Amino acid sequence: MTDPRRPPPIAADKRAKVDISLLQTFHLVARTGSFSAASRELNISYQSAANHVRRLEQMYGARLIYAEKGSRKVTMTPQGKALYASLGEELETILSRISVLLHDVRSVLRVGVPQALFHQFFPAILTEFRAEAPEIELAFFERDTTLERMMMDGDLDAAVSERSFSHPAITQHLLGTYRLALVWPSAWEADLDAVGLRAGDLTCLAGRPFITYEVVQMVRTSATDYLTRRLGGAPPRIATTASGSTSVTRLIEAGLGYGVVPEWCVTDESPNMSKLVLTEMDPMKLWFAHTAFLANNRFIGLLRSLCLKAMG
Repeated sequence: MTDPRRPPPIAADKRAKVDISLLQTFHLVARTGSFSAASRELNISYQSAANHVRRLEQMYGARLIYAEKGSRKVTMTPQGKALYASLGEELETILSRISVLLHDVRSVLRVGVPQALFHQFFPAILTEFRAEAPEIELAFFERDTTLERMMMDGDLDAAVSERSFSHPAITQHLLGTYRLALVWPSAWEADLDAVGLRAGDLTCLAGRPFITYEVVQMVRTSATDYLTRRLGGAPPRIATTASGSTSVTRLIEAGLGYGVVPEWCVTDESPNMSKLVLTEMDPMKLWFAHTAFLANNRFIGLLRSLCLKAMG
């Protein structure tokens, strides 16, 4: 018989789902006495560490840590001390087991990369990675818009992307930037104001077919906004969309329209195409992302360093 004075138990599916990375960050902040030390150990930013703790406080319903302005040290509240004590060695054991599983045993790294980045950079990156870690299998997924969801679903260990992911369980590092280029069929130049076009006057492209990427891809969004401003307020006339830079470039090469692609997709020797690097556009940022638990994985570290070398 149940005691009527006690509240009924909370069903398992009604309990708050706590991301273990939040507990790990809080545990390290409490143990080291500072956000800075914890962020260095986890290889995340100071702000990310602070956000992890604040989110845990919201779930816990109480303030756990005080950080006085200008002070590098933090102070635990009574509730924070109680939570830290309750986590104790059990959390250390769990994290240690996870570290062994991910750091020493993992033989396959699943990496998401947009097709254009993969074609341009990863043959060289993979060559160097193979020389350093021949025993590791790399499984690549050439995606763009689904990378964050795939990481959250546990389908990817790492990703290179133009997108900034927002979930605290994903850690991102800026690799570098690249420029976009306006590309058009060389055969058009007889009918275009080529001199004005190369000088930045794009109005001669108004009404011509625009070849671009699928909806919500970063390059499409940036290019469409830029062209709308430069074409007198009218958006470009989208004629065809494709999923990757290789496909977009091939369609432009065939004379089916103009487009905006990463500048390295088209060289000066590319047949049947002319290009103009759009220096007035904000450069596209490239991020290396990995799940928080793989922060200390040596193969993730190796892959990140090679990506930084190639794309920085």
